[in-house]
Amino acid sequence: MKRLMINTFFLTVFVFLTGYFNQSFGAERTVEIKKEFQTTLKENDGSSQFEEVIEKEGIKYQLKSLHTDRVEMINPAAGITIDSAPFVGSPKGYEPRETIEKDGKKYHLTASEILDITTEEKTEYTESSVYYNGVEYIDRLPEEAEVQVMKEELNLELSVKLPAVSFEEERNYWAYDFAFPITVSGYQENSYLLGNTEIPNGASLIDYTEAFLNYLNLPQDYYEITNISWDDEPEKHHGDTIRRARASGRKRVKDIRGIYGGEVTFPSVQAKIYRGIYEEEGAENKTGHMVYKKSVTAVYEPQTGTGFRKILIYLYTITVELTVFLLVLLVILVIIKKKKRPVSKD
Repeated sequence: MKRLMINTFFLTVFVFLTGYFNQSFGAERTVEIKKEFQTTLKENDGSSQFEEVIEKEGIKYQLKSLHTDRVEMINPAAGITIDSAPFVGSPKGYEPRETIEKDGKKYHLTASEILDITTEEKTEYTESSVYYNGVEYIDRLPEEAEVQVMKEELNLELSVKLPAVSFEEERNYWAYDFAFPITVSGYQENSYLLGNTEIPNGASLIDYTEAFLNYLNLPQDYYEITNISWDDEPEKHHGDTIRRARASGRKRVKDIRGIYGGEVTFPSVQAKIYRGIYEEEGAENKTGHMVYKKSVTAVYEPQTGTGFRKILIYLYTITVELTVFLLVLLVILVIIKKKKRPVSKD
């Protein structure tokens, strides 16, 4: 029974000393600090995130080691560059837009700049127009024309010959400047001839407007004679009697725009472009480089031989442990002494 009590006592003392030692001294032997940070350098161990020396409860601790717990890679945000068309002169109107959408993604402008460039000689299909005013039925528009083609943004203007592509009617109206001379021949005492039409002497010429138009081969839908008068008296011409008249009226005319087009070669010139740099909306990594998101634990140990408080704690711990040891030793001696004392006989 006594032996069981002694064993139990020593086990209790041992547990007490172990717990006390761990609480008062061992728990402060190391300090751990954990931090998360981002870096573009894969080999960055996080040492710049921690101080070399920290202080806790009056005790200074020295950085001993670093342990990387987790590494997460964050891809750079998708970026695109958009160049304006080349231009000469003012950049107004060529500035990049603040926001654009491409392939279902939205991008925001982060930077822009104007760059000097030399354009390349370029051959491209180009059209130009010529405005024809007052075109009448008997007129024929040219199937090829010398036209001016421009590239306004490059301040280029060239004179080239291009074939007709189309003719577009823009206006249709009557013009009242229709007039032409008429010469009748075979003038006799009783009649005269207009082509094959015999007109009696003294007849009103206005009654023969249709004959006059047929004589001139002009369609009545496009021409109308409103007045005919003699210019002079009959006269002899190569043995024949003739007389001249003048007709006037109106004609139907059109204003037509002729479109001429073809391949035109524009020479190279010194110009500028507006360049916009865009970044994807909502991207976590906007550095343009791979980013490493790291979790690192720093382990600190107490500095050797520093800290007056540390010395006091150490001395206090030794004193307490020695006192407890002596008390235990005393108890053991008392127990042994009692065990050896002889039992008295009455």
